[in-house]
Amino acid sequence: MAGKPEGYIDVAERIVEFRTAYPNGSLQQVSLEFVRGFGTKDWVVYTAAAYRTPEDERPGIGTAWEPVPGPTNFTRDSEVQNAETAAWGRAMVATLSVDAKVIASKQEVLARTSEPIPVEIPEATITEWVEVFAGATSTGQLQAAWESSGKAGLNNNTRIVAAKDKRKGELS
Repeated sequence: MAGKPEGYIDVAERIVEFRTAYPNGSLQQVSLEFVRGFGTKDWVVYTAAAYRTPEDERPGIGTAWEPVPGPTNFTRDSEVQNAETAAWGRAMVATLSVDAKVIASKQEVLARTSEPIPVEIPEATITEWVEVFAGATSTGQLQAAWESSGKAGLNNNTRIVAAKDKRKGELS
């Protein structure tokens, strides 16, 4: 599913359409709630409003929820942001002012897949992490570096993995 899922529109694209149609419009938080133990999970529930004008009496309302903790490396620790983005997208669709073949956004669909969202890592960042792994003086230091690079979402990069594995072999 790499790339843009068929028929799904980025929330960023929806925002551009919304701002073009309503230059004085705004997206606002209506509520943010944490729900514990619904089913077997905890959730963050975000409701947003898309106001077409400052005086809009009937803004579009959208609600989204995300499990806490997020189920993937890309959703964990950013559950509120993901719910917020999805709620904004839904609120804009509810105003009937943005194009939507389907209501779910590209981000919502990708967040539910087991496939990671492709992330382009700058060459300088890759080089920096390769040097960090090469400079590790113990397996403990190497493990700590690996965990840090994972938190930064870099452990799917083949060069970073190879650098870690190479140094692990040298330290063993």
